[in-house]
Amino acid sequence: MHSLGLSSTHPSWFATRSIGQSCENRPILLHFTSRFAAEPGGTLLIGGMHGDERATVLLLLSFMDHLRPGEQSPLPPRLGILPLINPDGYLRNTRANARGVDLNRNFETGWSAASEEPPGAFPLSEPESRALRDCIVTQRPERIVTLHWALGELDADGPQSTSLAEAMWNALTPQQRIPYRLRLSDSRQVSPSTPCPGSLGQWCGEGLRYPDGTAPAIVTLELPHAPHLPRPLSLPEDHLEQLHRAWKRDARAYLKAVEGPVHAMLRAAYGV
Repeated sequence: MHSLGLSSTHPSWFATRSIGQSCENRPILLHFTSRFAAEPGGTLLIGGMHGDERATVLLLLSFMDHLRPGEQSPLPPRLGILPLINPDGYLRNTRANARGVDLNRNFETGWSAASEEPPGAFPLSEPESRALRDCIVTQRPERIVTLHWALGELDADGPQSTSLAEAMWNALTPQQRIPYRLRLSDSRQVSPSTPCPGSLGQWCGEGLRYPDGTAPAIVTLELPHAPHLPRPLSLPEDHLEQLHRAWKRDARAYLKAVEGPVHAMLRAAYGV
C-alpha cells in the first residue's frame, strides 16, 4: 500500500480507489464498503493528515483488518477509510506535506496566512487538501472521525457533532477514559479553545453545508500522549517529543495500549 511499507489484509467487502495524488504523485487511497459507495452518507474515517502521526495510520489499517459485522447488523457498515492523507509526509516522517504545508491548516473555514503552523499560500492550495475536500463533497458522509496525535481528547466541532462525540465517549469504560477528555461545542464538557485556523474540523463542522442544508458530524480523535496516565488539564510543552521518543523505543507497546479503546470508539462512530 502506497509503497511506504504499509500493508493490509482487509476483508473482501472493502474495495479500494485513489481519490487523488500527493505533491509527489503518490496515491491517496480510499478503502470503502459497497454500502458506502452505493449512496451518499455513512461514516468516513481519516488518518495520516500529519505524516509524523504514524499511529493514526496503523490504527485505521488494523481497524479495517479486524472489522467484523455484528449480530445485530450482519452486513458491513456504510464505511469509508482514508488511512493516509499525507503519504509524502509519512515517507519523510514530517508533520507537513512535501511543500512544507500543514494540511490541517489549509482548509477554507478560518484559514489564516498568520497561522502558527504553515497554512499554504491560500486555502486548498495543496493537492492532498483538495482531494479530501472533493471526496467529502462528493460522498457527503454523515459522520467523520479524523485521528491525530496526541492531545488525548475527543473534540467535536459544531453542535451537530455532539451526539457522535458522546456515542464514542460512551463506548469507553471508565478506565479507558482516563487518558482522554471530551470537548463539546455546547460546553457541557470542557469547552473548545480558540479554533485551529483552516482545520478540517472547522471546515466540516462550521463551514461545510451539503445541498440539503445539513452538515456532517465531525470528531477529532486525538490519541493520548501517555495511554496509561490520567489526562492532565495542561499537557507538557514537549508532549509530542515525549511521544515520539516513546514511539521510537516501542511502537508496538503504544499501539497495544490504545488499539482496543480506539477500535471501540470507531465502531461506535459508524453505529450511531
